[in-house]
Amino acid sequence: MIRKYTERVRLIGLGVLFGVSMMASNLALAQQGEYSELFETLKPGLFIVESVERISNNKHSVGSGFAVVGDGLMATNYHVVADAVLNPDQYALRFKTKDGVEGPLELVVVDVLYDLAIVRAHDAAGQAARLPYYFSLAEQLPVAGDPVLALGNPLDLGLSIVPGTHNGLLKRQFRQNFHFTGALNPGMSGGPAVNLDGDVIGVNVAGAGNSVSFLVPVERVAALIRQISNAPDSLQAQRVQIVESIRAHQDELIDDLLAGDWTLEEFGPLMIPREIQPYVNCTGNALDLGSDTPWQQSTSNCVLNDRIYLSRQLDTGPIEMFFGWYHSNELNGFQFARMFEQNQFFPFNRTGDDDVTDFECVEQWLDVARLESVPFKSSYCVRTYLDYPGLYDVLFVARGQPEDTQGLQAHYTLAGVGQAAAGRFHQRFLDAVAWKE
Repeated sequence: MIRKYTERVRLIGLGVLFGVSMMASNLALAQQGEYSELFETLKPGLFIVESVERISNNKHSVGSGFAVVGDGLMATNYHVVADAVLNPDQYALRFKTKDGVEGPLELVVVDVLYDLAIVRAHDAAGQAARLPYYFSLAEQLPVAGDPVLALGNPLDLGLSIVPGTHNGLLKRQFRQNFHFTGALNPGMSGGPAVNLDGDVIGVNVAGAGNSVSFLVPVERVAALIRQISNAPDSLQAQRVQIVESIRAHQDELIDDLLAGDWTLEEFGPLMIPREIQPYVNCTGNALDLGSDTPWQQSTSNCVLNDRIYLSRQLDTGPIEMFFGWYHSNELNGFQFARMFEQNQFFPFNRTGDDDVTDFECVEQWLDVARLESVPFKSSYCVRTYLDYPGLYDVLFVARGQPEDTQGLQAHYTLAGVGQAAAGRFHQRFLDAVAWKE
């Protein structure tokens, strides 16, 4: 009886599981049918965007775009069209439809802060193209957990749909994007992410693998469309506007950092700042490898890795603060000083050889107010952006030795800032380190 009862329970359990499985399967099929129908509706307003090498007429890079209300207007990412914007003699832009129809694109306006661009499609006669479908921009954003569909051209395989989940604004960004749990692959950049009504809630901008992806909020697209009437009419004017927008943004960022929580926390014999704002991420590291390494070190590294794309070789925007404490019981003073001076620091952003000047540095002995009695040998270095004059990268490092075999390093880098904002940050940084009482 026990065996038969157990078998009956097992069969009932299997029936329940089968029923649940069938319900889930039916729901998945229903969703697939719903997605398929919506995708067919939206496809006419979805496009492949290509940067084309002029001599060969071959595509150089591929992304996605979608039609917005206006005469042939499409939205995409700035990084999708940047090659043609920066090198118009070498590259052109074109669009392709789901049916293989293609035509030229011209740049209308850009927002490099949020990696967005508005372009205009032209027909064979050179007139603004009459696009068959225009996406609507959502007036109400989804809440965390709502389903979202990302559209685009993944790996240049053709227009596709990727279901996922909206997970709200990222907290560790000053310029906040949406966290999208779904697989955005190269080629989908610039495509729309829509709710189940087909309204755009964001623009595909980046993927980080394992279905961790990011969307630019749709409000930034709406704001960029409103700027079309004041769009620059030349590349030079556009670069001036880009400089102004980045410098204003970085000024705002630095002022927000300076207004943050600079409460000092213990770090070896020191007190230092750490996560002064929620979007600053700090990590620590220690090195004590015994006899193989005759010194010990502890480091605190705080970064805002929020980058602004300017070209394939150049980005700007990130900020880094670093503190290091070093000591040894085995090295003599001369040996320790030589080891201590070998630590080098580099800019935190990516640049090419033709993008920036060399660093010009001022080196001096510096008295830090709250680290009295210990002189610091410091280097304050600045370089300027060749194509974006008015933007600077700043690298600062100070080294002090309280004892012959003890050392402290304080370092920061700022990318894409104005000189006044850099000066404000520099003074606050020097005031924000003290000896532990």
